[in-house]
Amino acid sequence: MATFELVELALDPKDIKVSLEDEFTAAAVLTELEKLETKEELLIGSQQLLKVLMQRQAIIRALVRRLTKLEKEENISRQKLQ
Repeated sequence: MATFELVELALDPKDIKVSLEDEFTAAAVLTELEKLETKEELLIGSQQLLKVLMQRQAIIRALVRRLTKLEKEENISRQKLQ
């Protein structure tokens, strides 16, 4: 079985804010979703949103890996998982 390292980095909830750009994007996507009429259109829309979600998650993971290399060790929790 593969071994994974769980890395936790403490973040202050006050630092996590939705940007104006994200609010605009959410409003635009919601408007487009409300225009969809068929099950097939909804399926395509959900597949496209999933692709965007996975791309963002990959970017977040890459940034966290980079940040953990730069952050002080006392701010990071590491745990081996199997």
